[in-house]
Amino acid sequence: MRFVKRRDSKSSEIDLGIAFLDYSVGRLFCHDGKELDLRHQSREVLMALARVPGETVSQDALIEEVWQGRAVTPDSVAQCIAEIRRVLEDIDKRIVETVPRKGYRLVPPTAAEPDRSPRRQQLALLAVMVLCVCALAFGLLRPGAPPGPPVIAVLPFDDFSPPEYQGYLSDAVSDNITTLLARYPQFLIISQRSSFSFRNSDLAVSDIAERLGADFVLEGSQQYDGTHVRTTARLIDGATEANLWADEFDVPLDQLLRANSRISRKIASAVGEKVVDMAEPQMSDGDVSALLIANAAQSRIMRNFSRDSLLVNIAEQEQSIRDYPNSAWGPLGQALSLRIGLRYGWVEGEENAIRQRMDDLARRGVELDPNNFLAFHALGRVLMFNRDVEGAISAFRRAVDLNPSSSFARNALAQALAFVGETEEALEEIADIELIDPLYGHDTNWTKARIQWQRGACDEALDTFTAAPSMPVAANKTLAAIYLCLGNVDRAKAAMAAFLDENSEWTVARERALIIGMWTAPGLADRWLESLEAAGMPS
Repeated sequence: MRFVKRRDSKSSEIDLGIAFLDYSVGRLFCHDGKELDLRHQSREVLMALARVPGETVSQDALIEEVWQGRAVTPDSVAQCIAEIRRVLEDIDKRIVETVPRKGYRLVPPTAAEPDRSPRRQQLALLAVMVLCVCALAFGLLRPGAPPGPPVIAVLPFDDFSPPEYQGYLSDAVSDNITTLLARYPQFLIISQRSSFSFRNSDLAVSDIAERLGADFVLEGSQQYDGTHVRTTARLIDGATEANLWADEFDVPLDQLLRANSRISRKIASAVGEKVVDMAEPQMSDGDVSALLIANAAQSRIMRNFSRDSLLVNIAEQEQSIRDYPNSAWGPLGQALSLRIGLRYGWVEGEENAIRQRMDDLARRGVELDPNNFLAFHALGRVLMFNRDVEGAISAFRRAVDLNPSSSFARNALAQALAFVGETEEALEEIADIELIDPLYGHDTNWTKARIQWQRGACDEALDTFTAAPSMPVAANKTLAAIYLCLGNVDRAKAAMAAFLDENSEWTVARERALIIGMWTAPGLADRWLESLEAAGMPS
């Protein structure tokens, strides 16, 4: 990061809130004169938008101006837009706006309608205070550091419990800390899927931080003896491995989640990011138990995606709902399980009654815990399955608002946006996932590849699909459609044959019943069904 002397405002400068763009030199500066780093293409995209502030610039026009005829896709534009927003801290997408189906436009804050709400003013003041604390206390803006908010990786906590108590508690601790930290928009939390890939790793903390792109690493341990939980946590500088903060908590089980909240707030304060005074969650022993049941159910279905695993989950979560009626974990977990059961034909009963119960459970989860992003994620999944696509999109947006660092909440939103034809915004969400989840798993590749197929970029779709180290058999439907799009009928039929080997009763009619009413983008459902039938799926 370079430092230059701050000049008086010139006509070639555009105020963009926390920074200004001097388009006479094509550079972005903080108001104290520090230059903010942007990749060359991102600077050029920003310059193209700045030349016509307030006017919509199409993706095609941006590609033509910035890449000058080189073969790139709209995904390249989406990546640049995501980087610009990250550097400008444009969380609400108010400075660089997406104009659905048309393109993007730059709306400098001075040109936008001012927001004088007390909350916005308080947040703005707190943001300034936060930056001061960061600079003074921890030197986060040291030369050479990347621009934008600091990045934290929460590693899975080591479990030193006796063998009979080892299990899901360790991940429940890390998960709750991650969720609480992710509610702070002033820093970025690396997705658990990426962080947890370093479980039991022999790598040094600095090496893990480098691979994850993290400024700070939170590591710790927990030990449960049947009545008490002892939790230790350490915040470590990712570059120097200096121990910035450490603490230990020894609490009864019924205070476990309260302890996690205390830990997360202490860590947030340690990096100068105390923005909101979150209410202390009042968790009972029952709520902790319901959370552990939900974690166990999720772990079971991920290890063994089968009818038997799902039926065990349904039975356990039904008991959780009865035993802990005031916890959101049972209803939201059961809603998701019933949705999977209906989709794959693994539950018996009258379909409309099951759909209604799913809806009731998901809404109950939101009612019990309106600040739990997973409750809104479950509601979105249920609404989507019940063909309320717009309601699902609203629920997924709320889940992302509550936890901006959840890659699977953003992935669900991307899927829903693609279903209604908003593929540009869907790819923006995928680009955000690729920033916050550098080791993202197969579901992101799967979603991105299908969106690229939907847009007709089938070469790129195949590259995206095959870039994942492994894919579930269910994804072979997408692979078959991609190969057919590329004119490779033999490979399309081979991919479909692999899918039908494990789903022998699947037909085009069943697929139609599943997606009609959800895939509302013009022509999308018909094209998909025609591709599956041409690849060999029975009609």
